Amino acid sequence: MRYEQISSLEAFLSQVEERLLAPEQRVSVSFAPSATSPWDGDALALANKSLLAKVLGSANLYAIFTAACGETKHSLRYFGKTTKKLARQRITNHLFQKNEKTGSKLAQVIAHACEGGTVEIAWIEVHPESLRNYLEEELILRHAEADWNRENRVKIKATVHGALPVLAGQLQR
Repeated sequence: MRYEQISSLEAFLSQVEERLLAPEQRVSVSFAPSATSPWDGDALALANKSLLAKVLGSANLYAIFTAACGETKHSLRYFGKTTKKLARQRITNHLFQKNEKTGSKLAQVIAHACEGGTVEIAWIEVHPESLRNYLEEELILRHAEADWNRENRVKIKATVHGALPVLAGQLQR
């Protein structure tokens, strides 16, 4: 079967994308140096209590952005989805401390924060909630720069590895 109203879904995706990526939608995550070396996830979660309270029950699609130390322009790194009920725990897993069973971006966040970089997060709530799966997948496809998403890491590696033989051939000329 083929869904015939794909244009309405694509229009909704574009609205979601615009809202989720808007700079005014982002919230800065606090990483006090005293809690990053050594990493103290409990202290960091406590320092970001208001952010986590806002996420609770109001997020089922989110994006993570980073900027290098001293930079003001943040780059999109990751799209994720969760249920509204689990949003606080999922964001905590990504940013502060994780359960070993989850596939979160904590390792990347720790490395980035320990280098003095900054992190921002944006989230929205979509209805019906089941649409979050479609929206996340399509956003990842639209944004190859979201390199913490494994789907885009594979593309980036394939592009780089695919370019190597071409580059080697050019060097031999």
